[in-house]
Formats: sequence, structure tokens, C-alpha cells
Amino acid sequence: MSEESRNVGMSGGGGLLRTTRRRVLLGGGAALVGLTLRGDVLAGFLARGQEAGLAGVTTIAGAKKPVFVAAAGSMDPVAHSLAESLFWLDQEFEHAKFFLMHMPSPDLDAERAQVLRFQNEFADRLVKVRAGGADRSGLAGFNRPTIELVRRFLDVKRKMEKAQESGQLKSLAWPTFFEHVALEGERFANRLEKFSQGRVELERGEVVDFWSRIMADHAEFVAHLLDPEEKALIEKARGAGAAWRTVKSGGGSKGKVEDSLEELLAFKKTAQKGVEAGQIKSIIHPLLADHVIREALKFSDELKRAA
Repeated sequence: MSEESRNVGMSGGGGLLRTTRRRVLLGGGAALVGLTLRGDVLAGFLARGQEAGLAGVTTIAGAKKPVFVAAAGSMDPVAHSLAESLFWLDQEFEHAKFFLMHMPSPDLDAERAQVLRFQNEFADRLVKVRAGGADRSGLAGFNRPTIELVRRFLDVKRKMEKAQESGQLKSLAWPTFFEHVALEGERFANRLEKFSQGRVELERGEVVDFWSRIMADHAEFVAHLLDPEEKALIEKARGAGAAWRTVKSGGGSKGKVEDSLEELLAFKKTAQKGVEAGQIKSIIHPLLADHVIREALKFSDELKRAA
């Protein structure tokens, strides 16, 4: 049986739907924005209760790992701090994981050791946040260790970005990847600073500009992680990246952004299965898919809350 006739489903009349996830993806328009990261790291810890058991914190369904958010309509900075920390500390843990995957040993053992220390610190901090104990009067103090940890890692990300760009660091990660995760860490720390001041509001323009940049990067990363034979998918990925950069520059209406994101989430569920089943040729690690599905879900949640 050829690659193009693998069976991935059944038609309503009982006949075989002879198609592939590659064809489904090619039919997905500009939605190839987030074919990336699945994280099993700390999955057991986080999955022991999809709800964190913390007041005002809930989860969004749709990913293999929970996406923590404040309860709908909440303006409580404590709940927002807890949810943001539960979400982004795990993402930061995975960022460290990706760095390790892209730093060959023994040549980069010193850099690996530094990143591993951060990975362990993120895991420890996540456990402490999960334990709760925050209140309005002590919120700044509760958030401070997380902010300081994220900013220390941010400094490392920026240094590695410059070193990779100049050729001093010989890792397998692009300078743009270091920049990408630095932007996420910087925004996370800034959000916690605002929560510590009691400010939880979101401005729609900032949300769209930030997340469209992240989505565009994801698409362009995918274009370089697909096997060279996947020419059609590579072109789709490049087109998606260009489309999201147009959104960032102000070219996306409210309806366009929300429709594109809805299409993206539907696409990712198919893409994740295709990557994991080997039906799409790539060097995309299985850890990639869920990570970015979670980020798309976070984007969707922020859009709903933004003014």
C-alpha cells in the first residue's frame, strides 16, 4: 500500500476513507501555525489532578497536559498568578528540555549543566506554586522567586542567542529559537509583575501582537523541521508564517484572528497524530506537539478575556 493510500478513518457508508494526514494538513489552509511541541515532562505530576485544587484556577481541555487558567471572568490577581505560573513554569521547564536536546555532548557539557540546573529549579518552583499559599497581601512576595528565576533564565537565553548568532556557541538551536523562548519568558515575568500590583487586564492589541509573533515563529520552525521531501507541507508552513506576521502588523480583524486560531487548533490535533505516527516525515520530536497546542489554547483564552 502506498503512503498516499494509508487509511486513517472510515466513511459514513462503511467504505475506507483512503487519505493521509498529509492530505488533511494540506487542505488546512493557513492553519499550519503550530505543528510543534508535545511535552510529557512533569506530565504525571500535573495530570494527577487536572484541576490544580487552587481557588479560582481551572483548566482548558484540548491538550495532553492541562492548560491552567484563571476561572472565567475572574479579576483576582492571586488566581491569575497561580494559573500563569502553573502554565508557564511547565513551558519553561520544557524550554530547558529543548535546549538540552539541541546541545551535543561532550562539546557543550558546560552549557548542558547550566541548563539542567535551571530545569531542576523550574521543577522545584512548580511544586511550590502547586502547593498554594498565596494571598492578596503577600502576592508580590509569592511571585518574586518565580520572577527572579525566569529573569535569570532569560539572561541565559539572550546570551545563548548572541553566542549562537556569532558562532561562539555551536548548538543545534537557531538564534531565532533562543529569541523566541526569551520573548515568552520576558512576557511571563512582566505579567507576574502586573499581577503583583493587582492588575490583571489584557489589552487585545498586545495579546494579538505577542501571540501572532509566536504562531508565526512556530510555522517557520516547522518549515525547517520537516523532511525536505515534504515540499508541499513546507510551503504551507512558510505561508502560515507569513500570514501570522501580517496579523501582527495589524492586518488581522477580530473575526480573522479568531477563525484562524480555531482552524489552527483543529489542525494541530490531526498534525500531532500524524507526526507521532510517522505519517509526516520530519525531525519534529513528539515533545513538540502538545507544547504548542497548549500555547494556542492559552492564546485563545487570552483573546476571550482581552478588551
